[in-house]
Amino acid sequence: MAGIFGVISKRDCVEDLFWGTFYVQHRAQDYCGLALFNSQKNKIEDYTHKGLIKQQFPKERRKELRGNRGIGSVASDRQPVSELSKLGGMILAYDGNIINHADLKNKLIGEGTSFSGYHDPGDITDIAIISKIIASEFRFEKGIEKLIEMISGDFAVLALTKEGIYAARGWGRKPLILGKKDGSYAVSSESNSFVNIGFDIVRDVEPGEIVFLNTEGIHEVSKINLSKTKYGTFEWVYTAHPASIIDGKKVVEVRKNIGRALARRYPVEADVVSGIPNSGRWHGIGYSLESGIPYQEVFVRFDYSDRSFTPQEKESRDEEGRTKLIVLEEVVKDKRVVIVDDSIVRGTQTQDQTTKLKEKGATEVHGRIACPPLMAACRYGKTTKKDEDCLARRMSIEEIRKTRGLDSLGYATIEDLEEAIGYPKEKLCLECWQVA
Repeated sequence: MAGIFGVISKRDCVEDLFWGTFYVQHRAQDYCGLALFNSQKNKIEDYTHKGLIKQQFPKERRKELRGNRGIGSVASDRQPVSELSKLGGMILAYDGNIINHADLKNKLIGEGTSFSGYHDPGDITDIAIISKIIASEFRFEKGIEKLIEMISGDFAVLALTKEGIYAARGWGRKPLILGKKDGSYAVSSESNSFVNIGFDIVRDVEPGEIVFLNTEGIHEVSKINLSKTKYGTFEWVYTAHPASIIDGKKVVEVRKNIGRALARRYPVEADVVSGIPNSGRWHGIGYSLESGIPYQEVFVRFDYSDRSFTPQEKESRDEEGRTKLIVLEEVVKDKRVVIVDDSIVRGTQTQDQTTKLKEKGATEVHGRIACPPLMAACRYGKTTKKDEDCLARRMSIEEIRKTRGLDSLGYATIEDLEEAIGYPKEKLCLECWQVA
């Protein structure tokens, strides 16, 4: 996953750029970067670092930066990246995944394309491939058209040039939204970036759309008619921040709707309902509202831990999952507990959570999961790498219940998601739950 943000203004935009990018930090934690057009130098400057953006760009560092337009990124790889081409100099940032990465890489290398800074072809990243494809054309929109023709996968991409900021969205799985305030214009992976820095939502970038932002406003460059447009369902279930609005649907309301559906589908006698913080919280609140069972969180999430789904290495994910939650014994002792979580992938965390709750005195633990059983690795993301990582591919729901130590287990259905989100299932990406 990645989070991208861009802003253009008639005045200095460094603080808006920094905070807008900061507010998509939940999408990735490995690398961060900012790129700015410095009008005094008539030059685009970019800065990338390993780690969190707030640590790598403290206030003292930001005071040294200048620019009235820029893009930022938090990602699993080093971004933004620079490219000099027929289009001139530009800096690109991207969210997505190229399924045919190896084929494209070999094709480009075979054609003589140079990837500077790489010593091993295996290290070449998606954004490096994307930047080469876009840069091979004279106009940005033609580069996006060529990208769409060549790739399997999905994307949202920003490009900073001396003239302004281009933004393009692929088939819809990766969100992208536009905002404005007082002569400034912004584009972000998520609308929660806008709230605290004073931007109002203009609209979503539509699937297949290419827009250009300059100091005069937001301009549609072109709209490619893409077949099989699909919205990223897991954005509403897990990925997006609760304060965001994704393709017109409020994340917090969708999650409450899923929780309500789970309560109707799988009623149970219990004393307390708890979402698994943070991503299961609003699902759990919805379950509580529908069932009438009091909501009280049985775990406290340690504030300095990260999201356990985003690290690239299994060991890091498992460690994060084991350490980020602390049980509240006084809440669970002698209680029948319903825990509501966004998903079960490998099942390690669910087993650990159930064990901890019962060790602290819970008499029953019932699991409710806000999406159907995951049957395959997401082809449009990077965290779950193999189908075999998905527990539901190897076990029945009853086997998962028993091996995780749960007293009952219920998953949301595709129909529950369809109703909760408000889009027909034909418009939702459901691949990881529907395996032929």
